[in-house]
Amino acid sequence: MFTQSLDFKTTDLDTFPFPFTSGNYRYSNDLKRLSNINCIEVTPEYKLQVETKRRLLQEQPHIRFQSFSHTLEMQWEVLEMLVDMATDRYPEHFEVIKDGDNWTFKNHIFGESDSFVYGDASTLPNEPLDYIGRHFHNDFVLMVHRDSNFYLEVGQVSYAALFSANWNKGMSFDEIHAPVPFVSRKGDELADRVRKFLLSIEPGKPWTRINWNLMADRWDVNYETMDVWGPQRSGITPENAGKLVRLRVEEQKFYRMPRSNAILFVLNTQFLPLEDLALRQEWFDLTYSVLQDIPEPMAEYKGIAPFLPQSVEYLRRIDDEKQKAKINKK
Repeated sequence: MFTQSLDFKTTDLDTFPFPFTSGNYRYSNDLKRLSNINCIEVTPEYKLQVETKRRLLQEQPHIRFQSFSHTLEMQWEVLEMLVDMATDRYPEHFEVIKDGDNWTFKNHIFGESDSFVYGDASTLPNEPLDYIGRHFHNDFVLMVHRDSNFYLEVGQVSYAALFSANWNKGMSFDEIHAPVPFVSRKGDELADRVRKFLLSIEPGKPWTRINWNLMADRWDVNYETMDVWGPQRSGITPENAGKLVRLRVEEQKFYRMPRSNAILFVLNTQFLPLEDLALRQEWFDLTYSVLQDIPEPMAEYKGIAPFLPQSVEYLRRIDDEKQKAKINKK
């Protein structure tokens, strides 16, 4: 039985990847070099998010994780990278003992210890990426480089925004991003520019970008559950938008895997209710300005058109109250 409850949000605002730098937003190729190449993060919400992710993988295993059988060697490469990153950055939380191919990985936060033979998938309870991915709150997508393009061949996705590992498995980068309704300032398609850029990424030199969306009382909208979350969007009003609508920010990191030459997408997704924007006045002002200026095609593509006006109206009311309070003080 598929269940979901929007019961977590970012509580450490200093680590929230706020997406806006101006009051006007348009799609752009905003990739930049990643300063800290270690993608493992233990946030205050770590345990709750990982528990939620594991529950979704148990409830909808074929929707949340998909792979092709020929990708096992690539998955082991990803497992090795994530294990080494976790134990290097958080030795108090994660530990690995390597005796040749005999490995023991320990997650002290959950009190778990698993021994397996590196390279032998039969010694793990799940496929390598599906196993190691259950220890981190991130989503992971592995795209294989072939014929000057990338193809989605492994995906573990629990915090989707109009995306599905089950639905998108086997698609090329161009096919996945075909619905993007905008071109660059030079007139070429942004998806094509990004794909060509990804082809140039070198091992050991990862890149990153920020993507954002609004979620209506959800943290996951994949294609298979549209009958559930679709009608929920009509329940958003200016009165409840502050609590139910959340700014969803996806910090995307891109790694060229040195042995397989695939690109690993690591997606760190965080959520902030609209009402919490008031905690940072600059964030409130920028978000209010951006949402007022969203073109209709962009709102439709992002899936926020049904509740965008209500969200803007909520922010307008809060802004009006602040302006009145300033006048009264005078």
